Amino acid sequence: MNNRVAVGIIVLALGVASGWIWYSRTHQTLVSEPLRQEFTWSFVDRGVDAETSVPKTDVALRVAGVDIPLGTFDGTCTAIAGSAWPFLANEISGAICYFAGGGKEIGVFEEGGKLVLKVGDVDEGDAEHPGTRSNFVPLTKQPTL
Repeated sequence: MNNRVAVGIIVLALGVASGWIWYSRTHQTLVSEPLRQEFTWSFVDRGVDAETSVPKTDVALRVAGVDIPLGTFDGTCTAIAGSAWPFLANEISGAICYFAGGGKEIGVFEEGGKLVLKVGDVDEGDAEHPGTRSNFVPLTKQPTL
């Protein structure tokens, strides 16, 4: 799949989700819980990279019945909902891919009434520094991580 098709699918799916948020807000219903149920994450274990010994995982997001492949990430991935990780401020749904003390987080954030798909860094920290989840930037194309 070329990058333009992937970006088009992401834009379409986020447009559907944004429409859902608008509808929910204008009809006085709860936004967060019904919307979170529209996002489902899937992970395909790609095994361990022979050169780096790092596990690889393909990540996809399903929004309103549309599958969006997001790329291959280092580490083992898990959806944030139902995990030990809490959602960040304005985060509707997310997944964390983690290995050897760090990794990436892919999240759907509500910003100004729109949904934005972002990727950021995860660091578990150490005895002297707390762990962090930061440096989020919009995911505008399939990541090559």
